[in-house]
Amino acid sequence: MDEVVTPPKVVRVIIPFGPPPAKPYEGTISGKTFTINRIIIGRNLLFPIIEGNIHNQQFGCSIKIRMTLHKIVIGLLILWLWTTGSIGMFSLFAWLVEPSVGAIFLPILGMFIFGWLLCLIPFKIEAKAATKFLSILLT
Repeated sequence: MDEVVTPPKVVRVIIPFGPPPAKPYEGTISGKTFTINRIIIGRNLLFPIIEGNIHNQQFGCSIKIRMTLHKIVIGLLILWLWTTGSIGMFSLFAWLVEPSVGAIFLPILGMFIFGWLLCLIPFKIEAKAATKFLSILLT
């Protein structure tokens, strides 16, 4: 793990078309636990933060990992989904009571689904890539 993980920096400057970083991940490794994330080139905020525990077993060890979003991204996602979901549901109920209001709930609930998919799909892609990289690294 030390070969691919560099200590975290507060500010990391990466030139978009420059050479890739020497180590693809940054984070901390302490004892039998680690918290790492991939060093992103560009503007992708939906990368997974990988938290792992190493467990000793009879014939080697096993690693249990958990991938989450950054807390700021989770907060913004909750704000987005709560706002669009609640306004969409209120407009749906208004439309059910009085159909002459129009189906304004459709674009608002579409924004809800868009926000959810905008977070889910890139996170799943990054998590799959991180899982593949870690499985190759640790075998």
